[in-house]
Amino acid sequence: MAESKDALLFESLGVNKSKAKEAAKNAKLCVMLKEVIGGAGAKAGCDSKVGILLYEVAAKLKKKKISDLKNFSEILKYITNGKIKSSTQASEAVKQLINGPAVFDVKSFESACGVGVEVSKEEVDEIVKGVFASNNELLMAKRYQAMGIMMGKVRSHSTLRWANSLWVKESFDKCLKDTLGERTEEDKKMRKGKKQGKGKKDEKKSDTKEEDAGTDVTKLSAEQIKTLLRGREIPWAKNDTKIDMEHRKRTKGLIRTRFPPEPNGYLHIGHAKAMNFNFGVAKKFGGVTYLRFDDTNPEAEKKEYITNIIENVKFMGHEPWKITYSSDEFNKLYEFAIKLIKKEKAYVCHMTGEEITENKKLKQKQKPSPWRNRPIAESLFEFERMRKGYYAEGEATLRLKMDITHDNPNLWDIVGYRVIYKAHPHAGDRWCIYPTYDFTHCIIDSLEDITHSLCTMEFETRRESYYWLLDELEIFKPNVWEYGRLNIKNNVLSKRKLKYLVMSKTVRGWDDPRLLTINGLRRRGYTAEGINSFCEAMGVSRAMVAWASYERLELCGRQALTKISPRRMVVTDPLKMVIKNMDEKACVSVKCQDFPDSLGIKTNKKFTVPLSKVCYIERKDFKPSANSNFFGMTVGKTVRLLHAFNVTCTGFDKDSKGEPSTVYCTIDLDNKTRVKKGFLHWVSSPPGKSPVKVTVNIYDKLFLVERPGEGDVDYLTQLNPNSLKVMNEAIAFAEMGEVKTGEHYQFERLGYFYVDPDTKPGKPVFNRTMALGASKKKG
Repeated sequence: MAESKDALLFESLGVNKSKAKEAAKNAKLCVMLKEVIGGAGAKAGCDSKVGILLYEVAAKLKKKKISDLKNFSEILKYITNGKIKSSTQASEAVKQLINGPAVFDVKSFESACGVGVEVSKEEVDEIVKGVFASNNELLMAKRYQAMGIMMGKVRSHSTLRWANSLWVKESFDKCLKDTLGERTEEDKKMRKGKKQGKGKKDEKKSDTKEEDAGTDVTKLSAEQIKTLLRGREIPWAKNDTKIDMEHRKRTKGLIRTRFPPEPNGYLHIGHAKAMNFNFGVAKKFGGVTYLRFDDTNPEAEKKEYITNIIENVKFMGHEPWKITYSSDEFNKLYEFAIKLIKKEKAYVCHMTGEEITENKKLKQKQKPSPWRNRPIAESLFEFERMRKGYYAEGEATLRLKMDITHDNPNLWDIVGYRVIYKAHPHAGDRWCIYPTYDFTHCIIDSLEDITHSLCTMEFETRRESYYWLLDELEIFKPNVWEYGRLNIKNNVLSKRKLKYLVMSKTVRGWDDPRLLTINGLRRRGYTAEGINSFCEAMGVSRAMVAWASYERLELCGRQALTKISPRRMVVTDPLKMVIKNMDEKACVSVKCQDFPDSLGIKTNKKFTVPLSKVCYIERKDFKPSANSNFFGMTVGKTVRLLHAFNVTCTGFDKDSKGEPSTVYCTIDLDNKTRVKKGFLHWVSSPPGKSPVKVTVNIYDKLFLVERPGEGDVDYLTQLNPNSLKVMNEAIAFAEMGEVKTGEHYQFERLGYFYVDPDTKPGKPVFNRTMALGASKKKG
């Protein structure tokens, strides 16, 4: 059978015949490979090494749309002209096709793909020898079992990334043999201890397990994990050797992260994820984390926010190495601004905010500020006038002299300082000029020797300005890595939207249990363990936004609560039940306990509750008649009172509206009938000891739709009118009148509840944290 034209085209690249045929049959790969060949200008054939790289690129892009790829022809021609010549470089080129800038940046691309980087055989040998020398103790202890670990350390070296892989392998094998010699009988015995006969796949798994067992991650240096958190390459992001060595000396090679909230509002669950990630990474690798307040805007910041943030960081279980304030470095920041002016990299500008915004709409065709090239002495003089209060707000700013022709708007001469006549909540009223967030954040990261500046993906485009400023100031440049922002369905996390909900009294306050602020989650009854468990379960990815269902948060919260929530019976919508064959003065003690035995709780308190002639059950647990799918009480049916005895309904009374008002039953104190389904919780009213009335708040999702405000819809029109149901007539056994704020309970068959701060002596208020799991809803 004749080969297809596509298969013949692919063979002309140097791809072997069977692979060419497979590619021709695979619809997505076939389309993409032809696009790649066209984009690379290789329709007339090419060298086999080039062709194989083009095939690799197409295979990795086969699920992508051409319209989504950036700088397609420009990048592919780096392969055909031989500037990209290895699979590692081709893989980086694929990343640039998918995630690179819209406008092709030659320097950034070539830096990311190692174009022009040549690593000699001698350099390879020297680096591999150095890795072996620094890990001699591990090799002596593990010998040949450490091969996987050592190869991982060699491959992770930044210089070897672009080296000839064959040279690396040869050098590795030679160093291994020179260090350990030939395999001994003992080495062979150690090898036999591993599982045999399952091929390369199992050998790989074994190597991984060995690495996990043999490496103490708390002793890894920040440099060793750098490749795990590597963002988009910026040409000017590399540190000078001297600066880097001084940084390592100060940090002793340990990782440093920071959790840097702006104190202009209350923290929410997105901040909880940021805390979990920053504190978690540092803890895992034996490092430290700052709690730093990026307090650069006195108009929006308050002392109450600072206090609340410190409290909530502690609640979440995190211990900052230091608590710092960007405002404590205002003097240094001012000195850095002076340095930039003297380098002609900053100037005082008198364009208004509106004028700057309008000018930037012209993008790369925007006009330079009329004051962009004013003399250094003049800018110094005007900046001093700004500091002394000669200008009104908006009349003068200090702008950074960057690159207004760059494709990234964050390099369009951003504002570094502005005039604000408002006292600062931490620094007082000493200043009337304040640095912007973009000016401050990167500099403080550098001054605090942050090794890994971890932030959400909306900051990804600020990489250029972040590193531009540090490069011009000639100070240490941290490694910046961005991750996806967290959003939870049927709710909002935008500070603006949250503030409106609070200020418009749509919700009760910043701690309303329907909100996903940490204060709101705490008041609803979520624990730090539950919130952290959710953050860990969500993981960290490079997706712009990570969406999670509210049910997933509930699942993690529920798992954390089950062993700390004593079981109690509470009836939220009481229906009176009279046991006809019990004496009015009779009272039977029913044995209960805080937790089921299956949970293995050591401090499992046992107690009794009274069962009397008059009891109350949930109104929804009774129907005059029902089919077999209803597990509650109906006339003539036998059900079991939870922890107690069987009762059989004999009849019921109706009120003036025709609704059941009282049900009548007989009780079987011997439980002669076996009840498989139909267990009802209850509260009794024994003589002289009436049940206590409690308030129960039943919370539901705040919005009716998963993504409020998506499109052109006003998010306020999508609010759930039934997000709060207040049960004012709920009852509980009298002892529940003594509960204390902050206690957790599981109301049997109803869910997990938290004692609200509005509780007063004898007047408990409970917030439902979440319902029970699906398996516990029936019965």
